[in-house]
Amino acid sequence: MSEEFNLIDRYFLPLCQPLAEGEVGIGDDGAVITPPSGQQLAVVTDTLVKGVHFPNETCAYDIAWKALAVNLSDLAAMGAVPGFYTLALTLPENEQAWLTEFARGLKDLGERYQVALIGGDTTRGPLTVTVTAHGWVPNRSAVLRSGARVGDLICVSGALGCAGLGLKVALNTLSENEQAWFTDDMVESCLQVLNRPQPQLDLGLALRDVASAAIDVSDGLLADLGHILEQSSKRALSTLGAELYLDALPLSEAVGQWVSKTGDWSLPLVAGDDYQLCFTLPEESWQALQQEAAKLEIEVHTVGRVIDKKGIEIKQSLDSETCVEAPWCDGLKAGYQHF
Repeated sequence: MSEEFNLIDRYFLPLCQPLAEGEVGIGDDGAVITPPSGQQLAVVTDTLVKGVHFPNETCAYDIAWKALAVNLSDLAAMGAVPGFYTLALTLPENEQAWLTEFARGLKDLGERYQVALIGGDTTRGPLTVTVTAHGWVPNRSAVLRSGARVGDLICVSGALGCAGLGLKVALNTLSENEQAWFTDDMVESCLQVLNRPQPQLDLGLALRDVASAAIDVSDGLLADLGHILEQSSKRALSTLGAELYLDALPLSEAVGQWVSKTGDWSLPLVAGDDYQLCFTLPEESWQALQQEAAKLEIEVHTVGRVIDKKGIEIKQSLDSETCVEAPWCDGLKAGYQHF
């Protein structure tokens, strides 16, 4: 048996569970999966490249966790239930210790959400991880980016900017003075958000019947909200924009410390990788969603409103009459850019 097949059998075949009787996963020319009755298939793909999507020193466990988690986050934004995933893994070398930890990261997150690895590919080259995740959503129930309407509330889950601060820590770009602002617990919390994002799948299911649009915050709040406004404008055949209120943005203790010391709001507005959900919904649906989120022990926050004016206006608060002017205020250009 070739080294490639030995690698697959040793590290990835054990992840090919759970599958139903009659379904086929790893070991054949392709997988065979039975779709549930009355469900549509949601398919998402993300690629992580060493030195681009994660720092060079990131451990194998965290790379695997993140590669799967960011795809589950996309499914969460659509209100889908995860079903299974495939993995395309490009490796510079067949290093057993690294692969053991990589497989363990996939196993731990996969078992948490009962999602099985059903196939993929391995090859030699610069470290690159591509996961394609598939999920199920009842017919015509998927939450899309294109349903926002004028007057809708703009909401987010969790806290924003933690991963951005975690990246500054991981890349050692904080000055000694800036490092002194944060406790060890603050630093560790931000690194956890960066390296092991938590897909908001339970909230995604709760949004199915109330949200008009949703997206996960991967490239930064301004950029991802901009995607909602762009797609919703096309669908509505009109121009939609947004007002955001700085004092309504949910911040962790560490990010709050950064903002208070620097006056720089770019972490919660522009930094990506938080993988919280940004969504819109009619104001009359807000209370019901709050109650459901409380049952799920998930924090949700209103941070703005959809308006009938192009662009994203940033104000200090709901009562402010003037917009804040700063380099990070341009919602059409802010956020992570792949090219």
